Amino acid sequence: MTDLDRKRNVIRGTICFAWCTKASLRGVRPTADELRELATDEMRRMMVRPYPGPPARRPTLHLTERQAYDEVVAAVPEETFEHLPMMMIDEIKAGIRKEFEVSAQRGAADALQGWQIVLGADLKALVDALGGCERISKTPMPFGYLAQQRIFMLLWLVTYPLAIASAYKWWTIPVTAGVSFIMLKLDAIGVEIEHPFGASPHDLPLEHICITIEQNLLEILRRAESRELRLVDGVMPPRRVG
Repeated sequence: MTDLDRKRNVIRGTICFAWCTKASLRGVRPTADELRELATDEMRRMMVRPYPGPPARRPTLHLTERQAYDEVVAAVPEETFEHLPMMMIDEIKAGIRKEFEVSAQRGAADALQGWQIVLGADLKALVDALGGCERISKTPMPFGYLAQQRIFMLLWLVTYPLAIASAYKWWTIPVTAGVSFIMLKLDAIGVEIEHPFGASPHDLPLEHICITIEQNLLEILRRAESRELRLVDGVMPPRRVG
């Protein structure tokens, strides 16, 4: 495998990470169209295949550690993964590690120590961003706060017409309807903001974000391929003067 092939694998893995993160936040699996030309056919089938869930738990005190491990492996379908974003992080790490090993064999180990720190921080940033999004997705609004808010809103809307009836007469009905619509809509907006990663038009445009990430990374890949081709042909890029 050449240096350019390893760069392609890392960039494609990063693009897959974006699409897998989008699918994970929505609680679905990525589609084959989203992963086309980004992963091998075998890996794409593993990623698209539904995850059946963890094996049923039962007491394993009578088993040795090896027997318990073999039982869990036998219970889980082969080549099925649950958390695809972290799987893609592992693939990116493997590609970067392979590049470092090849460069070390060429005698460039000292120059790569700084890059290891930088790339490690970049991967940590990806994992931190993933963890932050998952905390937002899986942390619901406290039930007590939500119940108290709705009970107060219901009591207020019931008693509000009584407070304005003497002043507004028959206009109390449309005024109360308008105020009720606004208050109930604010409550609905709060519930919708609680789950910002859905597929409705008012949620975050995750598809557009993933497409932008893919375009930017493919542009980086095209520049890398262009530099590799110039070096292979013996054509050096022009130097900047000044």
